[in-house]
Amino acid sequence: MKENNNGKEKEVVELYGDQGDLLKFYHVGTIEYKKGIYVFFQPSEPVEGVDPDELVIFTIGNENGEEVLLPVEDDDILDEVYDIFVSEQNADEEGVEAETEEEEPKGCNSGRCSRCGGCPRSDEEK
Repeated sequence: MKENNNGKEKEVVELYGDQGDLLKFYHVGTIEYKKGIYVFFQPSEPVEGVDPDELVIFTIGNENGEEVLLPVEDDDILDEVYDIFVSEQNADEEGVEAETEEEEPKGCNSGRCSRCGGCPRSDEEK
């Protein structure tokens, strides 16, 4: 199973194509925008006509009282939600990097504490 940028496994979702064929995708995210909910998927196995790195975006709609995934037909909205999603993903990645940087001892040239006396952790251990 593929991992997202936080090291968590992505959820595999089975969707039915236009011809009734079963397609498997990773659910990579969901956002709310302009009173709509947009869901982002990436193929978990080869899908004809879809690049493996491509995001497929749907909006959640209502048909006959049931929630369904509908294609986003407005190209402007599609571009806007894609930009927001990518921006949020980049912010999440920066947050993960910042957390990792905070965990490393400051003043240690090697990036890991060897109790060399050159970082705050060496004083804590004495």
